[in-house]
Amino acid sequence: MGVDRLLESTSLNDFDSNGKVINDSRVTPLGRFLRRYWLDELPQILNLLKGDIKLVGLRPIGPNSWKRYPKGIMKRALQQKPGLIGVHYAFPRTPKFDDHLDHIEGYLQACENSSYRTDMKYFFKVVFAILFKGVRSN
Repeated sequence: MGVDRLLESTSLNDFDSNGKVINDSRVTPLGRFLRRYWLDELPQILNLLKGDIKLVGLRPIGPNSWKRYPKGIMKRALQQKPGLIGVHYAFPRTPKFDDHLDHIEGYLQACENSSYRTDMKYFFKVVFAILFKGVRSN
């Protein structure tokens, strides 16, 4: 079974509030270590330097994951460059998907008003969450 088919077979109940697959069987022990300490993101620094992505923003997600989101949010999110650091880390304890949607909506609204200022605000929120709230990647 290919990776794409494996992800397609994942039910909507198998995702956490941030849209990540819970207990993703595709991730090896080494992969879990790399993800936990965000070492898997190091190659993205090249994309950041090239200007393909921005420092803070919405993380890219696949077409199947977008099915969970309202069309309006999806459309607005896809007009933004993706981020190296996901804004969802600014809200580490978001148990419900509806709360996650509210955070995304707030980020998009703020970005449309002042993109640079919003990204800096969220950058510091994420740094605070990492340093003082113990936020780590799954």
